[in-house]
Amino acid sequence: MAETATQQLSRVMSMVPYIAHRPGVTMTALASEYGITAEQVQADLYLLMVCGIPGYYPDDLIDVVLDEDGGTVSMGFQAGLDRPVRLTGDEAVALVAALRALRDLPGLVETDAVDSALAKIEQAGGGAVSDSVRVDAGDSSPSLGIVRAALQTQRRLWMRYYTASRDAVSERVVDPIRLLITDGHSYLEAFCHTAGGVRNFRVDRIDEARVLAEPAQQALWNETSVPERMFQPDTQTPIVSLRLAPSARWVADYYLVTRSELVAGGSGELLVELPVPNDDWLVRLVISLGGTATLQGRPDLTAEVARRASAALQRYRDQSDLEADDTGS
Repeated sequence: MAETATQQLSRVMSMVPYIAHRPGVTMTALASEYGITAEQVQADLYLLMVCGIPGYYPDDLIDVVLDEDGGTVSMGFQAGLDRPVRLTGDEAVALVAALRALRDLPGLVETDAVDSALAKIEQAGGGAVSDSVRVDAGDSSPSLGIVRAALQTQRRLWMRYYTASRDAVSERVVDPIRLLITDGHSYLEAFCHTAGGVRNFRVDRIDEARVLAEPAQQALWNETSVPERMFQPDTQTPIVSLRLAPSARWVADYYLVTRSELVAGGSGELLVELPVPNDDWLVRLVISLGGTATLQGRPDLTAEVARRASAALQRYRDQSDLEADDTGS
């Protein structure tokens, strides 16, 4: 997945106080801390070397001291970035609310880690954050309890599942393997007998589920890693360009984007490239954005967007006419 400029900036800025409090930290330790490669750490540090306070004379630039022989790094001049970024009150409240919601999902997260993070945030807030937040966990999916029951009893599961990419509902029989949280959603990893292979199902898209009497087939391996994203395109997945208005730039953060750049001219528009395995999904996405997204280089899909939008508008007019006739009668 291509990294956005905002993500890199956030990491690079946080490196300054981190290194300043740990002079002589190794490049390997930095890479492990930030979950990136040693090469990316080096690129980030080179970027820091040309950053500083206005004036940007040599004495105004951040002073990064690299010991390439020992593979360590220290910080000289920090340009005022001597402390980690502090959460605002609103950010702290939002984070506490999210952590408490996660804590109320037993079996899906490491509750010890969540409790530890909550304690630190609430302590830093002097109790104010803790007192102002109350979370009542809602039902994230009507089928979540049934899925858990199938996992615990190691039974086969029947379900009716909505596939968003195809806008279709299908019935599946699966052997549950594990529950995952990634991309902000809960997923069931299972062997799907309908598809003949392991698949990941978003739990909130399971319309109905039922535990069957048959025992589930046990997985041949115990996978422990959790993918950063469920959708992992291959080299054959078509890449499509979208031009996004400022109000639709959230698309670049929500979906997997391989490239993004601001459109010249100061309009605030963003040009993005994203892998799209299903044209129908892309057409529905563009329609849902209500004119704030424009397809680039795909006249066939542009025409399909126009056709479907016109058909939807006509149905709306027909319905309005029927309602008007009923009222008149």
